Amino acid sequence: MLKNFKNGYQVSGSSEIASKEKNDCVVRAVANACDVNYEQAHKYVAETFDREEGKGVTGFSLIMKMNDEMVFDEVGQLNMFEQGIKRNVKHLGDKPKMEGDKNVGGKLFNPKYKHKKVAYTVKEFAQRFKTGNYILTVAKHALAIKNGVVVDNGNYQVGGYRRVVESAFMVA
Repeated sequence: MLKNFKNGYQVSGSSEIASKEKNDCVVRAVANACDVNYEQAHKYVAETFDREEGKGVTGFSLIMKMNDEMVFDEVGQLNMFEQGIKRNVKHLGDKPKMEGDKNVGGKLFNPKYKHKKVAYTVKEFAQRFKTGNYILTVAKHALAIKNGVVVDNGNYQVGGYRRVVESAFMVA
């Protein structure tokens, strides 16, 4: 069981939109990693990734790799001179894919293993990257890491730390 864990649903709070949603892990990961509210993240994800209500995001990692900035609407009164809340995004890499002894995949591998290129697990990534905010993708899911704390669905506190990190993005 992960000790460095926080429930990712807390960002939803009393949001009317969140109460009607499902398959919104990308929205929650973006909200948590970027320190914006659920509504801001929901609008951003819908516009940027063409996400439909109640459906997951297809091609999240691919689109994120093409972005170096995320811009969210300001909360409250509209101001046509405001540029919104900006976050810089950097793709750290993808998991390695081995063919024999050769890595034909990504460059995001755990340096703890010397005999071959091994992908990070969620737990190992959180232990290695203890400062900063990150968005991770694992098999058909997205989550956030904030200063070494895994921010994810509550049901993943027990076994979710073993999942392999497929892509990682640093948010600043």
